[in-house]
Amino acid sequence: MKMKTRFLLGILLLSVCGLTGCSDAGNENTNNVIPFNLNKTSYEVRLKYVGTQIPITNGSGDFSVSAADETMVEAKIIQNEGANTYIFIEGKQKGKTTLNVTDNVTGDMKTVEVKVTDCYLAYAIAESNHPILKTGMVLFLVNNQARDYYLFVKDNIHGQLYNQPLVKGSYEFFVTIDSDTDPSSQLYYIPNLRLTYPSNEDGNLTDSSTATTAHDFQIELWGENASSSYALQAVQNYLGIDWKELTDNSQTKSPSPIDMKMVMTVPDTEYEITGLVSTASIPEGVLD
Repeated sequence: MKMKTRFLLGILLLSVCGLTGCSDAGNENTNNVIPFNLNKTSYEVRLKYVGTQIPITNGSGDFSVSAADETMVEAKIIQNEGANTYIFIEGKQKGKTTLNVTDNVTGDMKTVEVKVTDCYLAYAIAESNHPILKTGMVLFLVNNQARDYYLFVKDNIHGQLYNQPLVKGSYEFFVTIDSDTDPSSQLYYIPNLRLTYPSNEDGNLTDSSTATTAHDFQIELWGENASSSYALQAVQNYLGIDWKELTDNSQTKSPSPIDMKMVMTVPDTEYEITGLVSTASIPEGVLD
């Protein structure tokens, strides 16, 4: 009887030791994982077309993400072999929501706030002799009802845009017909961009107490320094500009695709602005 009792106790002891060993191994694996980090507690993403990447540093590499409001954003984990893991979010509806990110191995969880803004497009000025739209500045055109724009100056010391815009105004795209050609020709409809900002008689920027005036810029389509058709297509897609409607259902002439360059001139002046249309991000906290 004693032998049997000792035998059973031995089996029980081995079982307990085995379970404890497995538990210790599991805890050891978990303890070796460095807690993950998302760098920031809030992010912005624009509606449609352009998503935002949230990099994940450290952690186990096995993550899951869920949105508090899936009608507002779509989020998924992207894990490329040999590359960092990140969360890719796309805006579906304007507003604010949160994301819960979980390390499935350690159980560590973090929550970040996501704000979905209106869609917008950036125009980075590469070369200019204009008194307001100067080289190095970035013009952001927002696809909202007010047709807002923001002009930002670059901080050359830190290599990034200042957090607040130099000027905010409204914009409008419209089409004119080249006065030197037959108005019935469909090949000479010219797209234009109109910006409103306070300025003096010389066209220089003044403070906000001055009444805003409209300033027209002609988008060059022909010649050696012509704008790219890709740039005009981006304006149509991201800003909802219907070139066909603006030309009374007539086709505009498009140059051969080159890049995203857009060249603007001020009629009856020597001002010329050359820039690149892009999906660069506006500093956070500016848009509603």
